[in-house]
This record gives sequence, C-alpha cells and structure tokens, in this order.
Amino acid sequence: MNQFTLTESIDAYMKSKNLIMIEQSSWNNGVIVFKIEDWDGLPKSLVVIYLEKDKAHLKKVVEQIYGESKNNEYLIQCTNIDEEKTSDGIIIYIITERVNQLVDLVLEGAEELENKTEEEKKIYLYKIMYDAGVSADYLKKKLSSLNIFVNNEELCVDRNEKGKLLLFDLIKNQVMINNEAYEIARLVRQVANGLGTRIDIEVREQSIEELNRECLEQIEYCKKKNEQNKLIYQINIENAKKGDEKAQYVVGYMYYKGKGVPKDYIKAAEWYKKSAEGSYTKALNNLAYLYQKGKGVNKDIHKAEQLLLKSAKQGDDVACLNLGILYQTGKLGTANMEDAEYWYRKAMDKGNPTATRIYRRIQAMEQKEN
Repeated sequence: MNQFTLTESIDAYMKSKNLIMIEQSSWNNGVIVFKIEDWDGLPKSLVVIYLEKDKAHLKKVVEQIYGESKNNEYLIQCTNIDEEKTSDGIIIYIITERVNQLVDLVLEGAEELENKTEEEKKIYLYKIMYDAGVSADYLKKKLSSLNIFVNNEELCVDRNEKGKLLLFDLIKNQVMINNEAYEIARLVRQVANGLGTRIDIEVREQSIEELNRECLEQIEYCKKKNEQNKLIYQINIENAKKGDEKAQYVVGYMYYKGKGVPKDYIKAAEWYKKSAEGSYTKALNNLAYLYQKGKGVNKDIHKAEQLLLKSAKQGDDVACLNLGILYQTGKLGTANMEDAEYWYRKAMDKGNPTATRIYRRIQAMEQKEN
C-alpha cells in the first residue's frame, strides 16, 4: 500500500470515528502515531499499524500487546482497537492515552520544565528513566517472547509525566537488540544535553535492576541538593536585599545556574549588576561574560571589556585571563597580541595556571616563527 492510499484510509477511519487530527508525531517502519482528540474531545493518540500479507501473522502480537496495555499502569494505556482489511494487507487502528516522545521535550521547548530548578529537572528526567526501566522490566517478564527495542519513538511520556514504552512501534522490527537499560540511559542523556542539563548516570551495559537502583539513588540525592540550594538562596536573598555585595553575587549565580530557583538570565544579570556596583570582582567577571554572550542583557563586547578592566585593576587573575583571551581572539574587532600577552602575564603573576599555559604556548609559537 502506498503512502497516499494509506493516508486516505486513515482519514476515512478518523471521520467514521469522529476523531480530530492534531498532528502526526512519528513514523517508524510502517507504524504511524498521531495526536488526536477523541469523540469526547479528550486528548488521545492514534497508532496506525500497516501489516503486509507476509506480515499478517504479527496481528496476534499486536492483539497481545493491546490486551496487556489496555489497563496497565506500566504501559501506554489503550482504549480502542479496530482493523481494516485491504487487498494487500491489514491496517490496525489503536487509540491510546495521549503520549509524547521524550525528544519532544527538546523540540517543543520543554515548557513544563521552565519553572523548575536544575535539580528538579534532573529529578524529572531520572523519574522518566526509572519509569521506562520499570516498564521494560515488566515487559521482559510478562511478554518474554518479545524483544524490547528502545529508540526515540518508543520512549514516551504520558500526561502524568510518567515514562513509558510505546510497544507498537516495535511490531515490524524482526531483528532487535536487548540493551534496554543502555538505550534508556542513552536517550535520556541526549534529552538532558538538549535541555542544557546533565544527568550523572553513566551510559553502559547493565541490567534494568541496576539502572533503576541508580535512578532512585540520584533522585534522592537531587532532592537533598535542591533543598540545600533553596536554603542557601533564602539566606543570601535576605542579605542581598540589605546590600551585601557577596550575597548579591551568590543570588545572581544561583539564577544563572538554576540552583534553588528556576534559571533566569535576566535576574542573574540584575543581581550581578547590583554586586558589581560595589566592585565585587566575581560579579564583574560574570556580568562581563553575560555581555559577551548576550544572556539576560544586550550583547555588548565593549561593555564586557570595561567590566573586566575594572575587575583586573583590582588584581583579579580571572579578569586578567579573560582580557587576554578577549584581545587574542579579536572579539573587539581585531586581534591585539601585545595587549593579550600583557594581561596573560598579569594573570600569570597571580598564579593563574590557564594563563600560564596559554602564554607559554604563544611564546613557543613566536620563537618557532623567528
């Protein structure tokens, strides 16, 4: 069956069932998933599986998975199944609870994570990883005849933020791998990277039981860390409002990193500015970085230079190093190696190891050229 004919069949089915199409969310080896609204206006997903005649025996597997998934908290829950025979095969339609591929967190901007701290984001991802591991473990024991294949399409999140596996995507895969724990950890790590955060579970060959145990340990660790960060924020915000320069810097840093509070570059810049007004060097350096990158402020390299000079003149080695990099890389317009080397030497004199390495490398290159 060609794509056009299959599309016609899907449209006819949806019309007959009073289903409203929202969007197609995935296509994997003849299995298509759509986001829909059902006849009651409820958000659901529609899984369409096309089996050619030589694959018709897989219908029993589909029915087996459907039966197991109908009212199972570990699996994508199904509410309805229909089939349509064609001249060259069978089309199976399955309505499920609304599911979202895990990668949609990155593709759709992760709005549900915007008001979470970085530790809360990690907890969210570890829970999804744990849930998916529980789902895979259940399937391995309950449906032992199936190989459980996990990729971007199979790993989903339901409306209750629970990680689940969408089994119907694996129906037509006859050669599959069984590295469930490895693949779940790999996919969640990719999503974490896309969200600008980091998970601390190593991607490696291990059992589902080992992965689940690690997830629970990390969830508990992140909960404790999050509470500690919130306490640190509360202590510092009170002092920051009283004009304490160091506390103002700490509050700015916590907004920049999303520690104890949701990440907010604009608020980070505001608190760095307050601290920088008192010439607190760390605040001057970090505010300069924000101006270089245009985070929370309009990008302004010359403003960044002014802030670094103010900090460097107070003897801050990091500011000296950053000025050297600024002049060497020509971010102000053209490279100025004389000024770059001057500030690298200043940073060296204060014991900065990075400046020492860079300066010695520059000297070696200049000697080689001469």
